[in-house]
Amino acid sequence: MELILKNDLPHQVKAYTAIANVLSNDLIQKNSLYYQNPTLLLDRQALMTNLALVQKDNNIPAEYKAFNEIGSYLNLDIKMETGTGKTYVYTHIIYELHKRYGVNKFVVAVPTLPIKAGAKQFMGDPYVQRHFKETRGYNANIELCELKAMTVKKGKRYFPSVVRNFVEGSNQNTNKIYVLLVNMSLLTSGKLLSRDDYDFGVQGFYRPFNAIRVTKPFVIIDEPHRFQREQQAYKKIEEELAPQCIIRLGATFPQITTGRGKNRVTQTDYLNLLYDLNACQAFSQNLIKGVAKEHFEPLSSANEKVKIIAIDGKNSVSVKHISGTAASRSFRLEKGDSFSVVSEELSGLTIFGIGTGFIQLSNGQEKKTGEEFTVDIFSASYQEQMLRLALQRHFETERKNFDRNIKIKTLALFFIDYIDSYRGGWLKEMFERLLGERLDNELKNPDNSDEYNVFLQASLADLSACHAGYFAQDNADTDEAIAEEVNDILHNKKKLLAFKDVDGNFNTRRFLFSKWTLKEGWDNPNIFTIVKLRSSGSDNSKIQEVGRGLRLPVDEYGNRIGNEEFMLNYIVDFTEAEFANQLVAEINGSLPQATPGILSHKDLARVALQKNMDEMELMMALYSKKYIVDTKLTLNQTLLDDFYTEYPEFNVMGISGGKVIDKNKKVSNTVKVRAAKFEEIKELWSAINKKYILFFHREVDEMIRKDLPELLKEGVFSHQELTSIRQEVQAGDNQMGVVSDVGVTYLIKGRKLPYETF
Repeated sequence: MELILKNDLPHQVKAYTAIANVLSNDLIQKNSLYYQNPTLLLDRQALMTNLALVQKDNNIPAEYKAFNEIGSYLNLDIKMETGTGKTYVYTHIIYELHKRYGVNKFVVAVPTLPIKAGAKQFMGDPYVQRHFKETRGYNANIELCELKAMTVKKGKRYFPSVVRNFVEGSNQNTNKIYVLLVNMSLLTSGKLLSRDDYDFGVQGFYRPFNAIRVTKPFVIIDEPHRFQREQQAYKKIEEELAPQCIIRLGATFPQITTGRGKNRVTQTDYLNLLYDLNACQAFSQNLIKGVAKEHFEPLSSANEKVKIIAIDGKNSVSVKHISGTAASRSFRLEKGDSFSVVSEELSGLTIFGIGTGFIQLSNGQEKKTGEEFTVDIFSASYQEQMLRLALQRHFETERKNFDRNIKIKTLALFFIDYIDSYRGGWLKEMFERLLGERLDNELKNPDNSDEYNVFLQASLADLSACHAGYFAQDNADTDEAIAEEVNDILHNKKKLLAFKDVDGNFNTRRFLFSKWTLKEGWDNPNIFTIVKLRSSGSDNSKIQEVGRGLRLPVDEYGNRIGNEEFMLNYIVDFTEAEFANQLVAEINGSLPQATPGILSHKDLARVALQKNMDEMELMMALYSKKYIVDTKLTLNQTLLDDFYTEYPEFNVMGISGGKVIDKNKKVSNTVKVRAAKFEEIKELWSAINKKYILFFHREVDEMIRKDLPELLKEGVFSHQELTSIRQEVQAGDNQMGVVSDVGVTYLIKGRKLPYETF
C-alpha cells in the first residue's frame, strides 16, 4: 500500500503560500556562480510591507506578529500543530521557492536522529517525489544529501562526500533541488564540519562549514523549541552557515524571558510569525484526533509511598515506608535488594545501582535523596489493569474500524520504563496472557463479521506476532526477529498499516512497545491508543506527549480520512490524573487572550446572529438584565453564573467539538417527575420506600460466637474494585475545555486486608 498524499488541504496551502508570498521576484537577484543560490535582497521596506500583508490575510494577532529588524538574514515562522502535516509543508515550501525564485540549495536542520530518519523517509520516498512532480506540477526532484557522522581512517582525511555533492549541485540544472539534511549534534559536536585539514576540498574550500556557507543557503529548522536562539546549535547556523533566510516550522516555539521581578515577562519567541495553526483550531477543524485521557484511581486509600531518606556513599540507601493507615517504617537496602521487604506490592522492583546522591531502580528510573514514589503505580495488579483497560479500548476501536466499508488498521503504542520487562520479561508474559483472554472474549461477540473473526483467530494463533518493540539498545542487537520488529516500527510504516502480507496472510502486528525513544520524530497515523505504563509524571509539553497519535488515520488503501471525528485513547496512571486539565490549560494558554471580563464585539455579533437578533438589540437586553455594565461590554462579575446560564452561547468553553474526555467521572442525571403519572404510583412508591428493621432470633448470637473467629482469620475485602476516570478534551469556538464521561470498573481478586490492619 502507498500512503496517499492529499492535494490542496486549506491549512497546508495557507502555510506554504505564506512563506512564498513574503518574497517577490524583484527581491531576487541571480548569481553568476553555478553553485550559489540567487541572492535575496534584504530590502527592509519591501519585506515589511509583504510581511504585514501576509499576516493580515492569516489573521495573526498583534501580540504574535513579532516584527524583528532585518539584519544579515530574514526570519520567517510557521506554527502548525503536531499531526497536521508539517514535514509535507516544509517540503512543499522547498518546491515552491524553487519554482518561483530558483532557490535550489536548502539546509534542513532537525534536533534528533528519529526526526531525521522521518524527514529522510518522507523527502526521499519515490511516491512523494512523484506526488510533487506529477500531481502538484513541480518539474523538479529533490536530491537529498543526508549528513552523517564519519569515522576517519588512519592516514586519510576525506572531505564529506554529501557536502561536496550539495555544494557542487548546479543552479543551471533547473530540475534539481539540493537538500542537506543535518541533525543538531553534527552542528555542535565533533569536527566533521569545522575542521580544515581534509586531503581534498571543494571549490577551494577545505572546511565544510565554509563550503556550505558560500552556497548562500536557505535554512529550514524543524522543532524550533529545540533550537533556542541563545543555544549553540542556532548560533552555529547563524554564524557558520550564514543563511539568507531561516524558516522555522513547529508546533512549539521557544520561550524568552525579559525583565526582572515585577517587570519579568515571559513570551513566545516568534520571529515574523506568518501562519498560526494552533491546537484549538486543529481540534475544532478535525485536522487531528481528539484526546480521551483515562486513568485508574489508586488501589487503596492508604496512599503508600516510599521516600529516599539518605544514601550512604555507593553502598546502601535508607528508605522510609509511609502509609496513611500505619506507622512509618525505615529500611536499609543495598544494591540488588528487592523493595518487597518495604512493601509486598514492590516485589518486582530492585535496586539496580547506587551512585552519588541517587539510586537507579530496576525499571530504569533514578531517584535522588528526598524523592518519593507511590507504591500503587509499581504494583503488578495496577499494571495488569492498565493493560486490560488498554486492550478493552483498543478492541472497541478496532471492531468499528474493521467493520467500515473500507477498513482502518488499528494500532496501539505502549511506553514503558525498562527494556528487560518486555524483552523476555514479566510484562511481555502478562501482555500475551491478557491479550489471549481478550481475544477469546472478543471471539464470542455475535456481532462480529466472519472476516473479523478470522482476523481475531489469526491473532490468537500466534500472540507473539501481534506485538513488537523498539528500544535504543536494539540497534546493537544481532537477533534477526528483533531487527525485523525495529525495521517495521521505525522504517516500514506501510507494512505496519497493511492488513495482509504479500502472501495474503493476515498481518496481525498492531501492539507496539517502546521507551520514550519514540517521543519525537516518529508517528503513525493509525495509533488510536497510547499507554504510559509506570509513568514518571513528565513535565514535557502535554500536546507533544500525545503527538505520536494525533495524526488522522489512513484506510487500507492509504487514503487519509479527514471528514470524520476520531479519538485517541490516552491511558496514564493516577499520578497524571490532571493530564486532561493540563493539556487544556496548555492549549488555552497559547491562544491570544481576550481582555478579561469584557465581551468582544466579535462574540456579540456571533451570538446575535445565532439568536436572529440585531447586535444593538442584544446589547440592550444584556444591559437591561445587568449582565453588562457599560457600552464597552464589561461583564458584571457578580452575575456571571446567571449570564452563562441564560446565554450559554457566550461560553467559549463549549463542548461542540468533543475533543477531550474524562471517562470515569459519572455524570449526574436529573429526572423530571410528571405529577399526573406520579399520582398513579404514589401508593406503591410509599410502600416500597419505607424503612424496615430486622430482628434476629437469639440462635444467631451463638452462630456469631462460633463462626466469627474463623471469618476474621480470612481477612476482609478479598475482592477490590478499580475504577477508571476518563476525560475528553473538547473544542469550543475560541477555547478548549474538559468534559466527563463514565469509565470502567474492574474487579481485582485476591487482595486481602488483614483484620488487624482493617
